[in-house]
Amino acid sequence: MKLMKLRMLANSAFAVSAVLLSGNAACGDVYQTGNMTNLTATSDGLMIMLDAGPPTTCAATPYGWMLIPEANKTLVATALAMWLSGKKAATIYSAPYSGGWCILNQINPVF
Repeated sequence: MKLMKLRMLANSAFAVSAVLLSGNAACGDVYQTGNMTNLTATSDGLMIMLDAGPPTTCAATPYGWMLIPEANKTLVATALAMWLSGKKAATIYSAPYSGGWCILNQINPVF
């Protein structure tokens, strides 16, 4: 009986670890490195474009625009500071694309 419970526990642990450790092959890259080439402000927040385009998970975002929501004030300030200083090289990270604009959740300046 103990051996059977131990075997069931091992199988469960294997199944859980397989799910947690496996990557989804269809998810694609959620980051992209490039230079900011365009910037615009909307009522939703700040939008940027990279010369390298959006991450592959955001390939469907209209015209390559990526949105930094207004609520993410630190990200907006970082992007604006980079733009104004002329240091436009960055690695950006996006949330999984769910339609509409690609939403950015991190900007890493590349100096």
